[in-house]
Amino acid sequence: MTLMYWVTVVILAFAITGSGNLSRKDWKKKDICPKILGMPACYIVFAFFLAAGVAHYLNTPVSNQAYFGLVAVPALIALVGTVTELSGKVICPRTGSGTPMCYISLGLCLSLLLTKYLSL
Repeated sequence: MTLMYWVTVVILAFAITGSGNLSRKDWKKKDICPKILGMPACYIVFAFFLAAGVAHYLNTPVSNQAYFGLVAVPALIALVGTVTELSGKVICPRTGSGTPMCYISLGLCLSLLLTKYLSL
């Protein structure tokens, strides 16, 4: 296993932990995450990061292809959130310092796509 494989594991662990914590917070307090078809976006992002983690762990040709699609979904959600934030409409949850989490999610997704590509 290459260095990029393990870098991807670390980034995935960070993404899964962060989106899981945000999902738990939304579950307890409600209305923290924007909704997509009535479901909090953070739940969707968490589920897709978990599935991408499984695909990365399996590390077969089929699971490696699936990985890219699984990471593309949260990347698209983060991209839409980032564009919306930049247009002046606040929709993304914020960190304690006020940074929109969709910016962080987009960065993580792009990093995950790049490190996986490099590991192959």
